[in-house]
Amino acid sequence: MTVCGCSIGRHRWISADGPSDIEIATPRPRAELDAWLEEQARTPIDAEHGPLWHLAVLPFTDGGAAVSLAVSHCLADGAGLLEAMADAADGRDAPISWPAAGSHGRWQALREDARQAGRDIPALGRGAVAAVRLARRARREGAGAAPSTTPLRLPTGVDEPLTPPMATVFVGADEWEARAHALGGTSNALLVGLAAHLAQRMGRITADGSVLMNMPVNERTAGDTRANAVSHLTVTVDPTPATTDRRAIRAAVKQALISHRELRDDERAVMSFVPLLRLLPKRLARLVDNTVVSSNIGVIDPAVTRADGTKADFWASRVSYRGVTKALMHRLGGVLCVLSGTAQGQVFVSATIISRAMPTRMKLCDKTFRTP
Repeated sequence: MTVCGCSIGRHRWISADGPSDIEIATPRPRAELDAWLEEQARTPIDAEHGPLWHLAVLPFTDGGAAVSLAVSHCLADGAGLLEAMADAADGRDAPISWPAAGSHGRWQALREDARQAGRDIPALGRGAVAAVRLARRARREGAGAAPSTTPLRLPTGVDEPLTPPMATVFVGADEWEARAHALGGTSNALLVGLAAHLAQRMGRITADGSVLMNMPVNERTAGDTRANAVSHLTVTVDPTPATTDRRAIRAAVKQALISHRELRDDERAVMSFVPLLRLLPKRLARLVDNTVVSSNIGVIDPAVTRADGTKADFWASRVSYRGVTKALMHRLGGVLCVLSGTAQGQVFVSATIISRAMPTRMKLCDKTFRTP
C-alpha cells in the first residue's frame, strides 16, 4: 500500500501505515443503492494523510450486495486504478518497496529537492517555450469559439457544499455498438455525441454553438508508477447532428488525435511545471479547466469485477467532485463529466452534472434524473 506524501512542493510515494477499514453497511432495499453510493462519494478521502481510499459493502435485503470503492484521483487515474484492482483481485503484489513515512528529515528533503530542482532547470526552460507554443496554437484554433457564458451575480449561500447529481445507465454492449455503427460512428464517437448533446442542453456551448470536449488519453506504460499518466486533447464538436449522425464527430476526434500526437512532446515539456505549482501563489497558479469531459476507459479487465472472488452482475465507475461549493461551480459555469466503459457484456454510462442554470429534469439515455 502506498500513499502520496508531500515534501517541499514535490509529491513522493511513501508506504502507508496500514489498510483502510472496510465498512459493512446496514442492509437496505436494492432501490436505495443510488442514495448509498452518493453517501459513499462524500466519504472523507485524503491522499496525503489518509484515509487513502474507502471500501464499503451494502447487503441488500432481498439478497446479494453492492461494493463501493472510493479513491482520490491524486492516487490514480482510471487506468492505474483498474490495474491496481486487477492486481489485488488476482493476488499480485507490487514489485516496488516505497520508503516509510517520515524517513526523510526536513533538511534531507530540502537538499534532495534542491539537487532535483537544479537538474530540472533545463526541462523547465523547454517547458516554458512549449507552453508559449501551445498557448499560441490554442488562440489560433479557438478564435471565434469563446465560451458564451455570461458572468452572473453570485447567488446566496455561495459557500454551501454541493452534492453533484450523478446517474448511471447500462446498455447491452451489442446494442451500443449497433447504434454507433447505425449513426456512422464508433463507440467512442457515440459517447462524445451523447456528452455534446447534454452539454448543449446545459448551455455549455461556445459563441458559435459548438462544444469544447476534453478527452483524456491514456499514456500509461508497463511498470508505470505515475498516479496520473494521462494527457488531454480538446475536440470541437457540433452538437446539432449528434443524435442522428456521428460521422462528423468521428472525423473531429480522429483529427484531434493526430494533432495530439504531433504536440505530445510539447505537452510533456509543459508538465515540467507541475511540481512547482504548489510553490506559486494561487492567483498565478489558476488553471483553466475544460468542464465538458468525455472519458471512455474501454473494456474492463474481468478480474476487476471480482471484488469478492465472484463476478459481479454489473460494474460501473463514477466521477465525484467532492468538496465543491456553489461559488466555485458558479464561477466555472458548471461541470459535465460523462464516463463510460464496458464490463460483463454491458456498457455503462455515468454522468456527473453541476450547473448554475439547467432544467430540473434531464434524460440520460432512458433514465431520468433530477438535480438537487
